[in-house]
Amino acid sequence: MQVKGNVVKKMEKAIAKMAKMSASVEANTACPCWNYQPKEPQNVKKLRKF
Repeated sequence: MQVKGNVVKKMEKAIAKMAKMSASVEANTACPCWNYQPKEPQNVKKLRKF
């Protein structure tokens, strides 16, 4: 049971890290559609690099 708990925690950390990296990339990318750019949440705006 201990091993299963450790694996679950590692997977949760990996998923959270991937989600943050994905949000960071999306914060610095414009929408490819000409007429639609959704409003970004404030937390995502903080990840901008410019």
